[in-house]
Amino acid sequence: MRITQGFCPKCGAPAENGELCGRCRLKDTVWVEVAPRVECIICPTCGSVRTANIWSDVAVDKDELGQSLVTSVIKYHKDVRDIKTEISIVDTSSNRSLATVRVSGTLYGIPLEETHDVNIVWARVQCDRCCRIAGSYYEGVIQVRAEGRRPTPFELRRAGEIAYQVEDQVQEAGDRLSFVSDIDETKDGTDIVFSSQAIGAAIANDICGALGGSFTTHPKLIGEKDGVRLYRVTYSLRLPRFSRGDIIKHGKEYFKIMRQSKNTLFVFDLLNGQSRAFREVESDKLLGNIRETEKGIVIYRDADLFGIINEKTGANEEMAERPWLDAKEGDTLLFVRDEDVLILAGRDADQTDLETITLEDTE
Repeated sequence: MRITQGFCPKCGAPAENGELCGRCRLKDTVWVEVAPRVECIICPTCGSVRTANIWSDVAVDKDELGQSLVTSVIKYHKDVRDIKTEISIVDTSSNRSLATVRVSGTLYGIPLEETHDVNIVWARVQCDRCCRIAGSYYEGVIQVRAEGRRPTPFELRRAGEIAYQVEDQVQEAGDRLSFVSDIDETKDGTDIVFSSQAIGAAIANDICGALGGSFTTHPKLIGEKDGVRLYRVTYSLRLPRFSRGDIIKHGKEYFKIMRQSKNTLFVFDLLNGQSRAFREVESDKLLGNIRETEKGIVIYRDADLFGIINEKTGANEEMAERPWLDAKEGDTLLFVRDEDVLILAGRDADQTDLETITLEDTE
């Protein structure tokens, strides 16, 4: 009994404890399996990849993706050690590639090496999102209008920017089917067409948060799917009577609107330069907007007055100076009129480009 303990009972080769030697164990063991074919489904429009019926927008280099695909079809025996894998890929046509796979490792103390070919099929299938976009799919529209006026170019552009910002946010969060289908400017404002109720509500709320105003929703039943009623929703969004940058007369005082929330105006006091907030009232009077003021060049300063030359008419005029603005001869001042009174609104060189203010600045 002791004589045969160190030998393989099958072939007689030396073996520990009289068990099968490594070579005999290998005869009945598959140490590596490599599938001869792997398929990758890619959207030809946006480049997204489908894995297990789930589309992913992660951008991956084709060679890197091929390496990952081939690696996924290589299966090693659980006892293989010192594994090494080399993969080289050559395109054989526009939708086919050939991968040469060299695998090596050690199993039961015996070094092993094999070479396999894997055909990669690049299937082109339009993804669910691109199918919806191509089919002009939508679930609602946000009608951006303004109370008693047409929205300003700044407001129209800002509403569009907010819509695409929200689209980026929801898609980064993984909601691929929420997108802006179209933005169409009309004679009364702009219509933002969206693909899901979630993104529609988010866009409407963010526009009101940035530009003021409010909205109401008007759902319309369009059908039923799997027992669930389907609706298209129109968001009727109304911006306030005044817009950012408007110069108004509130009571007997003058203010520049910096931002607003519902009926509350956050303003710059054109008398003392302080920030204030108050509720809009019907008697508030619009005098103009900071982007469309008259301009005058300072020619003298006398006591509490600026003497200016109106850039457009060439007339000499006077306006009251204000403690929040230190102007000198040669400066260009911005002003609006309240009948015969000139209201100082700022200095041309200091004027902030309100159109570049981001959504974060308005919240």
